[in-house]
Amino acid sequence: MLHGLASLASLAAALQVASALPTLSPRTNPSEPPPVVDVGYARYQGALNETAGVYTWRGIRYASAARFQAPRTPDKDSSGSVLNATEYGAICWQASVGANTTEGLPQNRTVDNETQPESEDCLFLDVLAPAGSCEGADLPVAVYIHGGGYAAGDAAAGTEFEAFARHVGEGVVIIRIQYRLGPFGFLAGKAIKDNGVLNAGFLDQQFALQWVQRHVSKFGGNPEHVTIWGESAGAGSVLNHVIANGGNTVKALGLKKPLFKGALVSSVFVPLQVEGTSDWAEKLYDQLVSTTNCTGQDSSYACLESLDESTLAAAGYKDSASFPYGFWEYVPVIDGTFLTDRASVLLKKGKKNLNGEVFLGTQNTDEGFGFTDPTLLNSETTDKSALASQFDSVLAGLFPLLTTEQRKSVADQYPISEAPTSPSGTNNITFDRISTVIAESTFVCPTYWSAEAFGSSAHKGIFNYGPATHAFDTSYYIGRVWDGKKSVSSVQSFTGALGGFVKAFDPNKNPASSSVNPFWPTFDTGKQLMFDTEVDENTLSPADPEVVKTSSLTSYGTSQRAKCDFWRGSISKNAGL
Repeated sequence: MLHGLASLASLAAALQVASALPTLSPRTNPSEPPPVVDVGYARYQGALNETAGVYTWRGIRYASAARFQAPRTPDKDSSGSVLNATEYGAICWQASVGANTTEGLPQNRTVDNETQPESEDCLFLDVLAPAGSCEGADLPVAVYIHGGGYAAGDAAAGTEFEAFARHVGEGVVIIRIQYRLGPFGFLAGKAIKDNGVLNAGFLDQQFALQWVQRHVSKFGGNPEHVTIWGESAGAGSVLNHVIANGGNTVKALGLKKPLFKGALVSSVFVPLQVEGTSDWAEKLYDQLVSTTNCTGQDSSYACLESLDESTLAAAGYKDSASFPYGFWEYVPVIDGTFLTDRASVLLKKGKKNLNGEVFLGTQNTDEGFGFTDPTLLNSETTDKSALASQFDSVLAGLFPLLTTEQRKSVADQYPISEAPTSPSGTNNITFDRISTVIAESTFVCPTYWSAEAFGSSAHKGIFNYGPATHAFDTSYYIGRVWDGKKSVSSVQSFTGALGGFVKAFDPNKNPASSSVNPFWPTFDTGKQLMFDTEVDENTLSPADPEVVKTSSLTSYGTSQRAKCDFWRGSISKNAGL
């Protein structure tokens, strides 16, 4: 009973705080629909959400693209009519994370009883702006890039930012973009490079950022105050835009000004990065050719290019799901233009060789749990030789290019003697070792390296609410932020800090609360902000954020800094980092 009362009290307080948030001084009548926006090739009419106090434009087409080709400006709408931007666009075809299965294509995603159709024609974006916003408002802009391992995700139902915008005091324009996924966006190999483009999904994103520069002012946004933001693969995308074109996208694309100033990341995702025409890339290309029965054709590329889109999507899903649990098949590659080298190498060059001016990065405390094969929890062996063999076998599946000696060096970094065990002394050892390897190599260290590269222009935080597993933090800014399952102060603490960065490039200028967080030092001071609650894993517990020293963070007997130095060392090339 007391727990229920606490939930109601938290929700009531949340609603009270939400209603007290400042509102935008209207520049047009906020009770009327938004103005029609002309983007050159089409005109779009958005809608007014009176409950949230925002204008929304959904399903705006920002680009068109032929299969495996770079995006381009859409053809001009010859009808001259105003297009209704109240429905989400089709989502991009989804692939899968490795799950040791050869199942076929899943059903279309359903959220709140709304089915999202999948299509190759999916380069749409959504715009959210405060009611009353219009050209000349010069509001801060956030461009959100969804996660999903470059295989899944979308900018459709269930991914809205209305609650986030209201919580941070409105006054921001938020844009969510879609980009090609799986084999449509990240198939590599020599045939793709010779006949099309590598990293098509990244070129989609970059094209969308250029669209923002050209058109966001028409929605009330300031093109010179843009933050690109993403979680997981979305955060990895942000990182890749930071290092894109050798860190000088302005010069590479012949732009007049940068595409963005702020880089906001939640759990930077860096999977295996290889050269786009490497043996590994060719192996994955040949696998898709075989699965689609394009083997033996005069041109395997022409065959793939001409396949029905659902057939290609089904093959991509089947291939990607067949890999070991937690492995991602269709991921970015080094193409020599957009990506000139691996992330760990380019970040070492420092801020002067990066796109963007300021950085904020967070990681969750248990990033690896959801990507670790759960069958490992069934193991009951305590024999060290058997545990070592088990660890090596799983590691080889996750990092297929590591040598036997390199896998041994990873095992030495995560020794059995330092692994936590269950009360019976069994069945968590290999699971925890693998989970920690995945977390640190794939999420934690890339976030750390990014913050280090920006130095005095960076803030780094650690999300430790609830179980703090991968993506748990997204419920604090996507969808129903005020859902009665979180304490008011925890939302003010974490979401407010993110809002401060979006609005002022400074997480200390928290628009939700000026007192809930201690001062958050920049990363070069050797300090981070731990977002925690007074009662561990209780999201209804009040926020208890604290500044922690980076040097105090340890992992398997050594500092986390040492672990990140290891992953960026001689092993990094074969680890694909």
